[in-house]
Formats: sequence, structure tokens, C-alpha cells
Amino acid sequence: KCSSAEEIVEAAQAKPICGKPIPPAPKGLKPDKDGKPPVTLCLFYQYVEPPWSPKEHRHAMAYVISLAKRLGVTGRGRCATEGLNCTLTGTAEAIRGFAQGLRDWNQIFNDTDFKFTDGLPWTKRFKAFTLQKKEELVAYGLPPEKAPSLKDNRTVHVEATEYHEMMKKPDTVIIDVRNFYESNIGHFQPPENGAELIDPKMRNSHEFPKWLNMPETQEKLKGKKVMMYCTGGIRCERASALLSQIEEEKPDFKTQGIVMVRGGIERYMRTYPAGGFWKGKNYLFDRRFEQIPEKKSQEELEKDIESVCCVCKKDWAQYRGAFKCSEMRCQVPVIVCTECQPGAASRKLLCPLCEEGYTLRDKEMCALRPASMGEGEDDASRKRKEPPKTNWVEEKARRKREKHVDKEPSKRIFVGNLPLVIDATTLRRTLGGGVELIRWIPDRTTGLWYGSSFVQMATLEQAQRLVKRALEGKGLRMGKRRLRISFAPVNESEEWPPADFKALERPPVPVNPGK
Repeated sequence: KCSSAEEIVEAAQAKPICGKPIPPAPKGLKPDKDGKPPVTLCLFYQYVEPPWSPKEHRHAMAYVISLAKRLGVTGRGRCATEGLNCTLTGTAEAIRGFAQGLRDWNQIFNDTDFKFTDGLPWTKRFKAFTLQKKEELVAYGLPPEKAPSLKDNRTVHVEATEYHEMMKKPDTVIIDVRNFYESNIGHFQPPENGAELIDPKMRNSHEFPKWLNMPETQEKLKGKKVMMYCTGGIRCERASALLSQIEEEKPDFKTQGIVMVRGGIERYMRTYPAGGFWKGKNYLFDRRFEQIPEKKSQEELEKDIESVCCVCKKDWAQYRGAFKCSEMRCQVPVIVCTECQPGAASRKLLCPLCEEGYTLRDKEMCALRPASMGEGEDDASRKRKEPPKTNWVEEKARRKREKHVDKEPSKRIFVGNLPLVIDATTLRRTLGGGVELIRWIPDRTTGLWYGSSFVQMATLEQAQRLVKRALEGKGLRMGKRRLRISFAPVNESEEWPPADFKALERPPVPVNPGK
């Protein structure tokens, strides 16, 4: 017998808009009492194979930034040689104009499933547009030459209604490809005698390939139909391709097929507005914070809560206040209830995984074949082609750190790879004593700040101490980020500090990005 949650199905919401005209802006959207227009939010991603060349990548960055500027669209995105991923806000017309602008620029975006949410309040709007240049759209830590091919991926994309029915079947597992702190407040709950939910309990996406490489993981998946899901679908693309490649390379490891839900949790929840088999909240990385089934009662939502405040342990399912796990090698978001928030910053806060002592950090990464390897190559030729087994992400960071190591020592230093949410007080505390001034370095084209600054130290010895410390061992870190620190001697023609310098506690946010 179907539950009430299953009975409400908006089947049209399960349909993607790939290859279809951009739907028109809805009529009847009215300004709020302050005259502010309602906001439309758009989520989308698009992988590109073969990847863009460096020149094409730069052109893509420039075009997307200029398009957002022209239409007054705000939000944030990641642009890599492998594609584009954005979360955007703007008027209904501007957002649809952005989607059409991408299609007019490059026909590959005709395959993009743009997901629109109209009628949000003005307060949910991003203040500016930022586009980060990245190596990967999802940080799995897979170098471009070894990232599993999406074109060779045998995974089947199914719509939310079909995915829903598949959760009822035995001999099926469903993998939550998100981070544990996301699944902690909400996840699919397949029906009794249906699919088995598997949570890898990852702190970040880097850990998924390690989890998938574990023998006990593969034993759980062997001989089963494997379902995957994430917020909007992007994490499942590469994750499913990775599983598909492992299955291809291991003759003794076979599944009954891999599927992912088209449009992710976001589209499923629209299709089943009373929840369906979803339990709890969908963690979001935009200003909505979380998504809930719009036709599910408050009483039912409260019954769904499985997470607790990390301080008092009472049932709670909201991440507010930007609290982080106190373990330096973890630093994931933690839940702190309203009553415990005052004074929580001075306490030792632990996430559930650190309390349990669970970690995937030291597990072994998948050994992948080079992406360019063709059919018919034997193991010997494969080994000759394979590069030394190094951590690609760490090696790239090391080269960046050492690039400026031979610069003339100076009291002014460059500090890069800073968190995008930071203030001068925190940076001074991290660097220690002797900081005279901090100048946040904005991007010359957009005026936006991307994590770099000049810092003037009081003495040369203090600057040398920081540069040396940054290069040694684990370096100087802020949370998980290893800071890039190098000498930045002042050029003869340079005015330092600049005539218009103002000591700002936080990086500047331009009123009109790009102008």
C-alpha cells in the first residue's frame, strides 16, 4: 500500500530540459513590500569531453564572467578544463537569458539540465558573482590524465519516478555520494525489503575513490544493482564513471548495472513534494541552506530528525553559525543548536565521525589506468606509460609553493590559497606577531577577491620565518588549506603601500563586479 508521501507525484517535474527550449519566466511574480523583485535560482553543471585546451578554458572563464555581468546575474561557479558548474541567482528573465546565452555560445550547453527555482525572496540572492578556476569540477583528486571517461561510463541516467520504483527492489544498494555532514540531516530511506542504503561516511569527495577501492566496499556492491545519488547529479557523474571503470578492469567484480537519478535529490524532491522515500532535509550550498519537501508537514519533518547538536546532543537538523569540527585534519561543518551557539566558538566541537574515530583519510587510492590508453595495450606497455605514483594535488601545490622560492627576501610577502571567508584578525593570528598591514588583492578584471593578499611584516626576520615555515613539512595551514607564502619584493616603479590603500578587516566586495 502506498504511503501518503508516495501518493503525491508531480511527474512533469522529473523531466529534464536537455535539448528542449528554455522554459519562459512564470507570470505573476511580484516585487516584495520594499520593491525588490523575486529571485530565481538556477543550478546546473556541464562536463566537456574532450576537455577544453588552456586557451579555450580561459575563453570560457572570460565569457561566463562577462555574461553574468551583462545580465546582472550573481552567484558562484567552478570552471575547469572539464566543464562548468554554477549556482546562480537573478531575476527570472536574467537567469533564463544566462542559460540561453550559454547555449548560443557553445552548443554543448544544449545538453545541460538547467534547474530553475522561481519566486524566492530577495534575501536569498547572492551579493556578487564569483567564478573560480579549478582543476576539477568536483574535487575527487583525480588528475586529468587519469579521470575516468564520462563517454565510456555505462551508468544509466533515470528520471525520479523510475528511480523511486527501483528503490523498492531487493538485491539493490543505493550509495549516498555526498559528504557525511550532508547525509546526517537527510537521506533516502528505501522501503522495507527494498534497496539497502550505503553511506560511505566521507568528510570530502577526495575520500570517495579511497572508499570505493576498499575490498569490503566492493564486496557489498558485487552482484547488486547499484544506485547513486547526490544533490544535483554532478558528483554522481564522475563517481559512477569511476565505479564503471573499476568494474571493467576487474573481471571478478561485476554489478547488475549502475544508475543515477537525473537532476539529483533536488529534482526528486520536486517530483515527490510530500517526500516520497526521502527522509529529512537536503543540505544546500546556497543561501537557502536546505531544501525540504514542500508538502510534508512540520510534524513529519520533526519525526525525520536523526542528527543532534554536537554540544548538548538534543535533536537538531540545522547548520547555522558556520561552526566547524575542532580537529585540525577534519574541519567539517558541525551542528550547534540555538541555545548552545553563545560560547560555542570557545568550546571543542567534534563532528560525529571524529567522536566515533572513523576516517578514510589513510586508505589507499584507486590505481587507475591512463585515460588515453587504448585497447590492445598489455600490462607492460601500461606500466611504461604510467607516471610515478605521486599525489597529483599535493605535487601541483608543491610546485606552486617553490615557484617563487628564489625571490629576493623582503618584508612584504605574498600569502595565497586563503579561505574565501576570512578576516584580518584571523590572518594575523595565523601568521603570528609582526604583521604591519594586510592588502587584499582583487582580481584586475572582475574586482572580486579570490584568496590572495600582500602582507607587510615588521622585520625581514619575521618574513623569512614565515616563508621557511610555509615550505617545510606540512607547512602553514588555515584549516585544511596549506597557505602559499613567498617573498614579494616591491618593484622600483611600484608605490607601496598604494596611495588609495585602506586597512580593511575583510576582503572588499565590489558593488558592480567587473566594472
